[in-house]
Amino acid sequence: MSMKPRIYLDFNATAPVTPAVRSAVIAALDRLGGNPSSIHAEGRASRDLVERARDAVARIVGRPREQVVFTSGGTEANHLGVASQAALVELAGGPRVVATTAIEHPSLAGAVDGLVARGWERRLITGAVDLTGVGLLAVGAVNHEIGTRFDLAVLRSASAAGVRIHLDAVQAAGKVPLTELVADSMAISAHKLGGTPGTGALVVSEGADAALPMIEAGHQERGRRGGTENVLGIVAFGAAADVDPGGWVQVAACGDRLEAGLVALGARIHGAEVPRVGGTVNAAFAGVRGESLVIALDLAGVAVSTGAACTSGTVQPSRVVGALFGEVAAREAVRFSLGRSTTPDQVQAVLALLPAIIERARMGTASRR
Repeated sequence: MSMKPRIYLDFNATAPVTPAVRSAVIAALDRLGGNPSSIHAEGRASRDLVERARDAVARIVGRPREQVVFTSGGTEANHLGVASQAALVELAGGPRVVATTAIEHPSLAGAVDGLVARGWERRLITGAVDLTGVGLLAVGAVNHEIGTRFDLAVLRSASAAGVRIHLDAVQAAGKVPLTELVADSMAISAHKLGGTPGTGALVVSEGADAALPMIEAGHQERGRRGGTENVLGIVAFGAAADVDPGGWVQVAACGDRLEAGLVALGARIHGAEVPRVGGTVNAAFAGVRGESLVIALDLAGVAVSTGAACTSGTVQPSRVVGALFGEVAAREAVRFSLGRSTTPDQVQAVLALLPAIIERARMGTASRR
């Protein structure tokens, strides 16, 4: 068994817990002793931990702390955001039309499916964006599989036209300044930043939370999302949110180096021709199945994936790559996603491993024909 350290290149699925997060959670264990809704000293100590973390999350999104609603993760935040914004459209008598794309994360696509199931029209954005007659725009700021960025000018135009906007910013957090994003509600997730899984936030603009809560369950989160807060998860979120998006430049540079090396080995890069955030490289080698490369790299000590964590545990091809580049491309796609702990030496090590792995995978594919 190899004793070499593993190389982790699946940050878009989950970023490993950072040292700062680990320290914050350990320190919080010494203070945690009461329900954060209780008014006694132990409860106030837990409440203080929650509110300090809320301040940190508010800073990264550039919004007042009162606009941060803690959730169980990005999935819940997307569903709450879409459902509540749609409810506000309906209350105002606006058009029950939701504009989105065919390449959204399953959690956002599922939330839109919920609207369609109760009579809304789904309008897929292709090419030039026409927002005439649209009540709600629900899109991702950064795509989870290929790293492409949604056009900020479209967000501004939609807002100016009175279209309500829900933004899935899960893959944007820590990579681009969230302060530049225009949205009535925005979803982010702790574990994409190096926090612990199971905590996220819905950020709602002033007045845009009028349709919350969606479920009557308690007074927590200013009455907008009931249930006792996950204090330790929220503490981890706060520690992870203390990150400068400007530092992503170094990650993007590592990604560029990896991408250039993959191209030199004969890869095609999905989304190479459009603006991307950097650090996400979705590649394919002709005649090589993506899952074969993922398995072979795993055995060699490298973690990558074929797509979204919500679907990559299956053998189904990437829905995003399939929608954009076709079924063959989807079957061959492999996603390399880098993070702040990725080093140039790790990139070079992966590139050194790939030629032999690609050749073996190609031979295996040919033998099955």
